[in-house]
Order: sequence, then C-alpha cells, then structure tokens
Amino acid sequence: MKERNVKIRREKGITLIALVITIIVLLILAGVSIAMLTGENGILTQAQKAKNRTEEAKKNEMSDLGSMESLINEYTKNIDIPQVTDENPGELEQENETTFVINSIEDLVFFAYDVTTNGTTYEGKTVKLGTNLDFNSDKSYVNPNRTDFDKYGYNEPLKQSLITGTGFSPIGELLSNGTNYFYGTFNGDNKAICSLYMNIDRDENIKVGLFSICYGEIKNLGLVDTNITIQGVETDVGGITGASYDNIYNSYVTGNINVTGSSWMSVAGLCGRMLEEVSIENCYNLANIECKNILEGYGNADISCGGILGQRYANINKCYNKGNITIDGGDNDVLIGGICGSLRKGGLKNSYNNGEINVNSTNVDSTTVNVAGICADVAKEAKVNVENCYNSGQIIGKGEDYLVIGGIVAYQRNDTEIKNTFNAGNIKGETPNKYLNIGGILGMDDGTSISNGYNTGVLQGTSNAMNIGGIVGTKFSENTILNCEYLAGTCDVGVGYGTSTGVTEVDTIDKSILEVVNGEGAFKEDNEGINNGYPILEWQ
Repeated sequence: MKERNVKIRREKGITLIALVITIIVLLILAGVSIAMLTGENGILTQAQKAKNRTEEAKKNEMSDLGSMESLINEYTKNIDIPQVTDENPGELEQENETTFVINSIEDLVFFAYDVTTNGTTYEGKTVKLGTNLDFNSDKSYVNPNRTDFDKYGYNEPLKQSLITGTGFSPIGELLSNGTNYFYGTFNGDNKAICSLYMNIDRDENIKVGLFSICYGEIKNLGLVDTNITIQGVETDVGGITGASYDNIYNSYVTGNINVTGSSWMSVAGLCGRMLEEVSIENCYNLANIECKNILEGYGNADISCGGILGQRYANINKCYNKGNITIDGGDNDVLIGGICGSLRKGGLKNSYNNGEINVNSTNVDSTTVNVAGICADVAKEAKVNVENCYNSGQIIGKGEDYLVIGGIVAYQRNDTEIKNTFNAGNIKGETPNKYLNIGGILGMDDGTSISNGYNTGVLQGTSNAMNIGGIVGTKFSENTILNCEYLAGTCDVGVGYGTSTGVTEVDTIDKSILEVVNGEGAFKEDNEGINNGYPILEWQ
C-alpha cells in the first residue's frame, strides 16, 4: 500500500512538471502570436487597415447605393381605401359651424369648383378629409360613372374625366392674376389623396398643384402616386400647391411631377413658390421631378427647383427628399437643391436629401448653374442660415459656362452661416468652356462662415478652369472656417481657391463624423442602418 502511494505521488509530480512546462511554452507562443497579431505589421493591424479602406470605399460609393434605394427598399405606404358612404355626394358635410368634411371624390370636385368658380374662400373655416380617397378606385366615388358633373368641367363619366385628358382641376384659379383662392385651413387629418392626375398645357403664366395658389394653412396631408404633367410659360408647380402664403405642416408627396416652361419656373414636390416667410415643417417628398426650360436664347429666366420648395421665403425644418430631380435648363439660369432651389428669407435646418440630382444646361455667357444637395442659392436679400443638414445623394452637373456645385449649398453669401453639416454624396461637374467650382460643403462662398463640416463624397470635375475643395470650392470672403474635415482621396485640397485655415484632411475616418458635426446635438449614431452608418438626425 505504501509503495502504491509513492507511485501515485511520483506520477502527480511528473504531471505537474509537464503542466508547468506546457504553460511556459504556451506563454512563449502567445507572446509570438500577440506580436504577430498586434504589431505594426501584425495580422490584426493589417486587418483593421483593410477594414478602414473598405469602409472608406463603401462610404465613397454611398450615393451610388443610395440611388438604388427605391429598388431595394422601396417606400410603400399602406393606404386603405374604404367604400365611401357619402349621403350627399358633391356637397360638403358640415361637422360644426367652422368645419366642413370631404367624404368622396364628388365632394372634392365640388370643393375645387366652389373655390375656383364660386369664389368661396372658406376664410376662418377648416376643410378636412373624412377618409382616404383614390381617383383610380371606384370605392372613392358614390357613382364613378355619373355624367351630371359637366358644370364642373367634367363632361364624360366622372372617374374617366379625372384620370384621363386634363384630369383634376386645381383648387383655385390657375392664372397668376386670378382672384378666387382658398384662405381657410385644409386639414388632411392624416389621410391621403391617391392617384391625383393633372395634364395641363396652357400658353399662359400658371400655378398648379392640388391647390393652385393657397392663402391658408395646409397640414396632415398625403398625396400618393401623384402624376402631374404641366406645360406653361411662367410656371409655379408643386404637388400640394403651386404657390403658398401660409404654413405647410406634416405633409408628403409621392409619384411624378414633370414640368416644361418657357420663362421663370419654380417647381417642387410640395410647394413651387412660398410668397411669405412662413414654415414648412415635418414634410417629405418621394416624387421624382423633371423640369425643362424651352425658352430659346438667354432670356434672364431661371428654373428654381427643390424636393420640398422651389424658391423664395420659408423656414424649413425637419424635412427630407428622396425623389430624384432631373433638370434641362436650356440657356437660362438653374438653381437646383435637394430640399430648396433658392431661399431668400427664413432658414433651413434639421433636413436631409438622398435623392439623385442630375442637371444639364446649355447655358451661355452670363448665365449661372447652381446645384446642391440641400439648397442651391441662399440669402441674396436677407440673412439665411443652413444648419444641421446632410446630403447623401449623388449630384451630377453639366453646363457650357459657369457651374457651381455644393454638397450642402452651391452659393451662399451676406454674412451667413453653414454649421453642423456633412456630405456623403459623390459629385461630378463638367463645364468644358469656362468656370467650375465644387465644394464638399459649399461650392462658392461670398460672406459665409462654415463650422463643423465633414465631407466623404468623391468630388470630380472637368473644366479648363476649376476650383475643387473638400469643404469649399471657391472662397472669396474672409469669413471663418472652423472644425471642418474632409477625407483624403475625395479631392486634393480642402479649399479650391482661397484660405483653408480651419480645414483638416484626414487619411481615415479616425474620429466619428458625429464628433465633428454634432455641435448643436441635432445628430445621433445610425445604429439601425438607416443611413449606411453615417449619423442621422435626432428626429429620424
């Protein structure tokens, strides 16, 4: 028994020695492995560098991926179209002394006629949708085949008249010098009007949308699968309203808008021209927009086009555009932005664009082509700031003469600010004859301060004379640039022409873009893949 115990202890001792030797060997191997993994040329280090390069390549190609978004993650809004049960079709039901309800297509047709022809303004009143309506669905009519609406301008069976020919006649007179317009409040009540169809060709100055000109507030309204085709002289066109004097809240448009004009043109998904400094808030556009100016020879006319607003005065907040914008400017000025074409008063903040913008112009001497992801032309008459915005849509601009492109703004001036913005959309510009200016944030500065800006989009140009910069293309003013970065490889310099103090080139995205652009706390990390890993706005 004693001999057996000694044998067991000896075996344990041998096992312990073997274990210690094994541990020592493993530690030596581990040291070698760690060096191989984490050293300057280690596997993990090289893998991280490869990962960084891959991420940068992905982000530089982001706009190309974004342009396919409608194919991969096509937005669909489930609109339930119930059978209407309108006891008095063609007559607005009165909910109370100040509120009228649209319960059928017949009601909507009467409402448009009552404003346009009868001159009923509904001032101090509210008109609201009582249900979702679809011009293409029999369920939205009490009788889609009725033929007694000829006094309203529909001589064929009602539904057929509204979805063919010239389609629906806008609420309010088409002509700019008319008198009969809506002055009340239109409340969509979080419902939608689907398949709005208009096909209007007038050799006059016209304003076209669901409303032609609206002097009242519009809110909580959706227009789905809109199909608007307009030809006129001077034209203001928007899905919701051609021109407006009051606020637009919580509204959206999807579908297609196609406009041809031979003079001044203001076109947008929501509102062509805003004529008072009011608000557009919590709105979005998914409609694709195409514009063409057929005025021959330089006639001092322009196209102002944006996903949300064509031009003029507005405070735009919490809006976005995902519709593609395609422009043929002819020989005239072109002002195109993903959110707004031209903004003269107000402000633009907390908004983004990832629709593709494609502009072609045969512009001659003295004409201008300004194109941008957010707003093309800012603050000619009053101080207008652009803040907390981003662009991830591809921008392509072609012209024969003067061309300015900006990831956020093309041309901004008059002691204004651009702050807390970034561009991830690739930009390509071509103007073989004269001047090309491209900036990741701002194409051309003439009195603008820029802070907390970041560019990762690839900037490319073809021209005999061009200025391309990761932050600013051409900088004329002495206004400051603070805390701005651009990714190496996207372009050669931070400022194409002018002083570049405050601009840093980075080889990799060595610190979060969020750290640079989040000066006002308006952004947050994209933890759900909404924006391909780029920061998103707090409200998204």
